[in-house]
Amino acid sequence: MDKEFYTISVYIDKDENMIGIPCGESDQYGIADIDKVVLLKAPYSDRQIENFIEETISYCYTKKHNDNSPVSTIEKYTKKKGFVNATADFTLISIVKTATSYSLMPTFNDYEKGPLVIDDDERILPVKYEKGTLAEIMKDFIQVYVKANIFYKEIQELEEEKKNKSKDN
Repeated sequence: MDKEFYTISVYIDKDENMIGIPCGESDQYGIADIDKVVLLKAPYSDRQIENFIEETISYCYTKKHNDNSPVSTIEKYTKKKGFVNATADFTLISIVKTATSYSLMPTFNDYEKGPLVIDDDERILPVKYEKGTLAEIMKDFIQVYVKANIFYKEIQELEEEKKNKSKDN
């Protein structure tokens, strides 16, 4: 490790697909997301989750943040204007890797401010973790922050209703 830390943003949609965005140096912000996107489509294995996270981390600092662009990487990827709009349909997990550990922090999506970190649910894992442990934390976050969304059940019911109506027609 030649940097003190590496940080990535992992955005997870309702179908559990993951979008990983690594960080890089920025003259304007110090450190910020770079124009690189790594995708992991569901369904996936524990090994694929962990490989996805390590691959995304491996792209950190491979280029500088584009300080001239007012549009974030997630906005470019989703083609939605504004960070809050671009992140509205995702749950963000922030992952920081240091020489000794990983810190994984989930976020709550505030519809006015965008993702807000939930400090008291931070999970710390040693760099030399037991295989499957990192994936377990990610799957746990998916269950709690993606699937347990208070509107998740209602959204699923509406989707079923739509399907049934289209079958009847």
